[in-house]
Amino acid sequence: MPQYIVAQYGDRRRYLVKALREIGHRITRLASRMDDHDLGLVAPGEDWSVTELIGYLRDSEREDLATLEAVLRVDGSRIGERQAMAQVEDGAFRHADPADLLWDFATLRDETVWLLESAGTAWNHVGIHPFRGEVPVMQWVQEMNERDLDAMWRIQRAHDALRRPGREQVTGLAEP
Repeated sequence: MPQYIVAQYGDRRRYLVKALREIGHRITRLASRMDDHDLGLVAPGEDWSVTELIGYLRDSEREDLATLEAVLRVDGSRIGERQAMAQVEDGAFRHADPADLLWDFATLRDETVWLLESAGTAWNHVGIHPFRGEVPVMQWVQEMNERDLDAMWRIQRAHDALRRPGREQVTGLAEP
């Protein structure tokens, strides 16, 4: 990690928690600026609509919060494989209310941030994954951050594509 980040935030844990908080807020702001119809459109080069991305983030956050609660409570807790992507692939979010998904994601993210801020020395705990073996809390949170960054940029690209004049002709937006 670059020294300027460590100097500004104190350590990697504080930086990751700050990143989770701010990226969650950015995702919420971006999606809130789009109308429900636009949230359901699939932008060019994407496989999922913004609504599906938010549903995926909501389910991922729910899984991650449960995992973190278990591992922070008991070092060496068994953790499962992430399953959130299966819901999107099954089309579970195509007709979901984006506002409800976004609210749930934001609420779960606040709980996750609070949990991590109060974790103390439990940041040193590891979870036992069936295929990956020991997974440190720090690594799990880093993976959450990477997933969120990817989703944020995908939502940003969809947001930008939808703001262009004549977007249907230019961008090829399609219904899922």
